[in-house]
Amino acid sequence: MFDKLKNIFGRKETSEIVAWETEESILNFLKNNIQPSGKLNEIAETLPDEKKGDNEIKWTPGLMDSMFGADDSENSKVRIKTLTNLIKRIAKTGDVTAKSNFYLEITDNDSVIGVIDQFLQKVSEASISIDPHLYDYAFKLATKTKNRNAVKFGIAILGLCQKEAPLNEIKILGTHDEFTVFSTIAIINLSKNQVSDLWELAKKVDGWGRIQLIDRLSELELSETITDWLVYEGYQNSIMYEYLALTCVVKGDLLSKLKQDIIDDKLYESAGELIVAMLNEGPAAGISAYDYPVDLIEEFIKHSTGRSLDISNYITLNRIKNFLEDSPEENEILKKWKQDELSNQLIEIDQILKSKDWTDEIYKGLSSENNVEYWNAKQAAKTFGIDLRETVWNRLHQKPLDSTSWYDLTTNSKAEDVNKIVNAAIKYLPLSELSTGPSDSLGIGPEYQKHQSLDFVITYLENHKGKGEALLIAGLKSPVTRNRNMAIRALNKWGKEYWTENIKNELQYLKGIEPNTDTKENLIRLINGQELK
Repeated sequence: MFDKLKNIFGRKETSEIVAWETEESILNFLKNNIQPSGKLNEIAETLPDEKKGDNEIKWTPGLMDSMFGADDSENSKVRIKTLTNLIKRIAKTGDVTAKSNFYLEITDNDSVIGVIDQFLQKVSEASISIDPHLYDYAFKLATKTKNRNAVKFGIAILGLCQKEAPLNEIKILGTHDEFTVFSTIAIINLSKNQVSDLWELAKKVDGWGRIQLIDRLSELELSETITDWLVYEGYQNSIMYEYLALTCVVKGDLLSKLKQDIIDDKLYESAGELIVAMLNEGPAAGISAYDYPVDLIEEFIKHSTGRSLDISNYITLNRIKNFLEDSPEENEILKKWKQDELSNQLIEIDQILKSKDWTDEIYKGLSSENNVEYWNAKQAAKTFGIDLRETVWNRLHQKPLDSTSWYDLTTNSKAEDVNKIVNAAIKYLPLSELSTGPSDSLGIGPEYQKHQSLDFVITYLENHKGKGEALLIAGLKSPVTRNRNMAIRALNKWGKEYWTENIKNELQYLKGIEPNTDTKENLIRLINGQELK
């Protein structure tokens, strides 16, 4: 059995004691980065144990644990048995070697979500003594380590220990999206005021942690204050509103709130965001899973009449209009409307949208420094057929190293703009900094804005054969693998007849040093005139 374990986990059982306790813990790191509001500073999003390698995939905090469930593989079953046996020894004797080996087992893998639930089930069934050793060990895993997996196991085991003492530490750890779901379960198990404690925590997170927490919170009996919060603020998160829209509409009883004769502006704005999020089905269930779509939309339109509206409201109403204009044969939800009621709603929306001249507001938004106002104005401008070329050029001159400026420019250009765009890219993008030589870099993060800008330019040049040679060569020399892949695809679309000697030389040189296997395979295919993969 021990030989089997050695083969599975790739290391020998050892009596060597690993020093895993530290005052430079994740808990202390978070404590030092908490604002007076209880939320974390932005810098705290990156935990001390974050892998520094540029070619490592950087998961959004909490995403990995939300994507993967229990792992029923034989390897996981063996691992769970090993962990269970170790925790039994720890609980019974406080064995130092068992503590060290348990720590090594849980920190050897990137994710623990595949085994932790089954492990906790085994521990619960084993009637293990909490005192004097298990609680102390779990508390130290949660509060005295700088490895995220150890913290997760510590929180999870504390949730089984039925002691309220560590609740404050568990709440602090829960303010980071990486630990929110673990803290949520522990709070449910330990707190005498679980609803209020979970609500307070939900207000302090805004990523995957909020999404997972509100899903749990919505299963409990909530006060009117909390259900109001769900529809006013709770659905808002930094991932996508779509993940929480249906939950908050149902649990927050948005329809009843809209059936009032008068609603405040904040509720109107929130209702619009929630409805649009439910219409944008895909990442999560939305309007098709809601029982009263007709009533909800009719009530919202009713409150739109006679209201002072801005560009964001225009976009919301126009999105609803587009939805209602779908064919009932293709949109099952529209079959819930009577045809005359549907026509009346469309007429009413159309009257609201035509009740004012939006042009001045659109142009005001297009010149705004506020990114949200600018984005809203862009969306509205498209529905009015407003040419955005002058706007996007002005934006580029103001923010030449912002990748969104290049996206807007290249997606709103015409064929005659190609030379102007090439010249602007050569002028504004620091090609020498972008051409430092190939490495296997993912190019993710704010420090790669310049490389993301080059992405958009290269994609644009795919359809302009022979234009912007210097920019494609910069792409071939980029340390970001994505840039090189895009340059290869652009040159493939150009065809060999548009390759200069400089391009041919760069391709041959890159062939000898390309570090990414897939990119190198496509590069060879490109040179040999074969179809790319």
